Amino acid sequence: MNALADDALLSLWERGAAVGPVDRALLLLGAALPAQNPEQCAGMPIGARDAAILKLRCATFGGRLSGRANCPHCREEHEFDLAIEELLADSPPPAETEIVLDNGLRFRLPNSRDLAAIAHHNDAEAAIRHLVQRCCVDPPPALVWSPSLLEAADMRIGAADIELRLNCIACGKAWADRLDVAGYVWEEIAERARRLLDDVHGLAAHYGWSERQILSMSEARRDAYLQRCFA
Repeated sequence: MNALADDALLSLWERGAAVGPVDRALLLLGAALPAQNPEQCAGMPIGARDAAILKLRCATFGGRLSGRANCPHCREEHEFDLAIEELLADSPPPAETEIVLDNGLRFRLPNSRDLAAIAHHNDAEAAIRHLVQRCCVDPPPALVWSPSLLEAADMRIGAADIELRLNCIACGKAWADRLDVAGYVWEEIAERARRLLDDVHGLAAHYGWSERQILSMSEARRDAYLQRCFA
């Protein structure tokens, strides 16, 4: 997978600045898989979508992810630094697009359209109920959505997501936490875009070069000119 060039990254950031998280994720997916049309991207299961975005991130920013997470048992804050290849190997996208519960109910894996449909919910339980019901394939007319059924379906559906698997050094408990891949990568995109805009502003003001000329330079050459601007 090719890395995002600086001009492409700025264009992506510009298009995503005014839209919500689901649309931003689809913009990232479109950049990762340019041969896929928007309908194909929107219908891709979330686990496969996030795996493709992580590969784009790896090509653009490098192969390691770092951040912080709180242990759900004792609330101790932990820093993590993970190899993307290992993360993808631990949470591979499922080969099947459907899951079947022990009672025979079938569920397709959620996609970006489903996340957009539940985005208006302020209550997590209502959002989960809506998502599970949307993803149920041919539910019986008299089906009772009990809490245990919702929980079982949500757990199986969520198992297809990319997760962080961590061990708490304070209490010794292990836990898994879903990684908001698109949100994480978008923050990196936004940070990089701000740096690029600063570079363009500084060099254009000093030398009179155009944005196109500045972005066509290598990062090393831009940095060298910037150092001379402010020497």
